[in-house]
Amino acid sequence: MIALARFIMAGPSQAALVAAASAILALLLPPMAWVSGGVVALVVLHLGINKGAQLITLAGLASMLLGWLVLGTPLLAVGIVLLLWLPVWLVAAVLRKTVLLSVSLELTAVMGLLMVLVLQLFIPDTQSELSQGFVEIIQPAIDKQPTEAAKQQLTDAVNIVLALLPGLLATGMVIGTMLSLLLGRWWQAALYNPGGLREEFNQLRLSKTSALVATVILLLAALAGLPLLTMLAMVVLALYLLQGMAVVHGIMDLRQFATGWLFALYVMIFMLPHLVILPLAVFGLTDTWVDIRRRLTTQ
Repeated sequence: MIALARFIMAGPSQAALVAAASAILALLLPPMAWVSGGVVALVVLHLGINKGAQLITLAGLASMLLGWLVLGTPLLAVGIVLLLWLPVWLVAAVLRKTVLLSVSLELTAVMGLLMVLVLQLFIPDTQSELSQGFVEIIQPAIDKQPTEAAKQQLTDAVNIVLALLPGLLATGMVIGTMLSLLLGRWWQAALYNPGGLREEFNQLRLSKTSALVATVILLLAALAGLPLLTMLAMVVLALYLLQGMAVVHGIMDLRQFATGWLFALYVMIFMLPHLVILPLAVFGLTDTWVDIRRRLTTQ
């Protein structure tokens, strides 16, 4: 990954090539989208906002060409620019100006909340089109189920996904943007300030204003159970999941725990997300009020 970062920083053509190629590869291997966004973040953080805009322009043209050659359509580039590169460019620009990772991450969550509201309230036809496309993709899997009970279970699960589709899309955008930003920041630190991101992430603490808004959204979602509130809560949980991970990293660094514990936690997040994500996000939200790491340093 460090060699890839050096290649990216070798020039604008190299950066655009990596950004465009990894974005296209994300169709087969979704995590490559984070690499593509990480390229944008690295260029913005180290070379400047204007250089990042130039990269997006050049990489957009390259992705149009690659999309036309690989998929037969250049329109994929529009989605890549709007949903992947522009959000990363914006939050990386804020991080470069403020040097506050917390502000950039909070802005990412704000964009996710706005995305939910726009999709749900202002352009509902878009949600219908997305739902129809999702059904067309999943219908063959439903038809292949061996029993009617299995078909009904899968259909019920699909209906839940469709009801929350704007929230899922927004949450995916938020998580992808945050991971891309952190990747770009890690690349920058690895090349020019080794160890810088570790200290920055271990000390990450979101504002009390964000925590208050998040608490209100989560309580309303739990009490009212409305789909819109549930989708907003999903975005909030994504933000505070990252905060929770930062708290865990900070505690383990303070107590000098073995890295195997972190590895086990990440495995649990991927293998048992329904059991781990909510408690970890609540843990991160709680830290905003009680500052767990500071209390540990004073003991």
